[in-house]
Amino acid sequence: MEVIEQYLDKVLRFTFLTKREKAEWREEMAAHLHSSVDYLKHEGLSEAEAIESSIQQFGSISELRRTITKETYGFNMKTIIGYALAGLILFIVSLVGGLIANRYVVHNRYIELVPILCITVCALIACLVFTRKRVDRLCLLSVPLFFTLGYLQAYFQVMYYYWGEGFTFNMFEKLFFSGVFHTSGGIEFTLIAAVFLAAQALIIFVISRNKYISILPFVFSILYTFVHMLMFSLYYACFGSDQFSSSVTQGYSVFLEGNVQRVMEMGMNLTMAALLFVLFKAWSYWAAKRKLSSAS
Repeated sequence: MEVIEQYLDKVLRFTFLTKREKAEWREEMAAHLHSSVDYLKHEGLSEAEAIESSIQQFGSISELRRTITKETYGFNMKTIIGYALAGLILFIVSLVGGLIANRYVVHNRYIELVPILCITVCALIACLVFTRKRVDRLCLLSVPLFFTLGYLQAYFQVMYYYWGEGFTFNMFEKLFFSGVFHTSGGIEFTLIAAVFLAAQALIIFVISRNKYISILPFVFSILYTFVHMLMFSLYYACFGSDQFSSSVTQGYSVFLEGNVQRVMEMGMNLTMAALLFVLFKAWSYWAAKRKLSSAS
């Protein structure tokens, strides 16, 4: 019945479910609808009337979509999108606010960090669409761990002298900060950071078996690098190196030279994320096939 199929297509649209989940929901809803249509036809209604009545009784598209997403994610999709948009708006407001504050000679590390915090919250909320279980959400919260340590070292020198007086320990800043401070040795640091992120991705996959959450360390790395390029490009474009100073950059020329490294870093992370996603997907397919063959 084409009308029922069109109705189900609209219900499942914008739910961000996997193909398997959509197929399962479609099969379940279609069974209920076809059963209702057969019953109403037996009661004397025409096929068209029975279909229309069954759809009306089944519920509106928006109500069913809310039910499906809430049962799948544990959250209403409207709630997830709403909070993610709120985080994005706060990011834009904090970025513009920082530019205005700098215009009146008010600028510090907190003004630079607020947009990063806002975009992190926005990204974490948006990524809830990839979660299904509590363990998925716990793994999702662990994604920004290395980057948090990198930002704490870059802006607050946390653990700089953790190993004793006179020994500078700034590994997290060099590996997981988005490269606005240094330009030397960038490729080596990028490669080492990629190894750390790959290890984190593998651990997340072993724990959650969620291939989407597992590649997020690389996605967040790209996000932070892009946001820092955007932020400092705006500051230098608006004020120039004479009217803008930051604790994590040494002027426009150094920042501009580092952009080549940042683009290479984003490209490498994107490639690593794609390769790991293919690997995780292949493993999931093999595990499912093995489980199916053992069950039969």
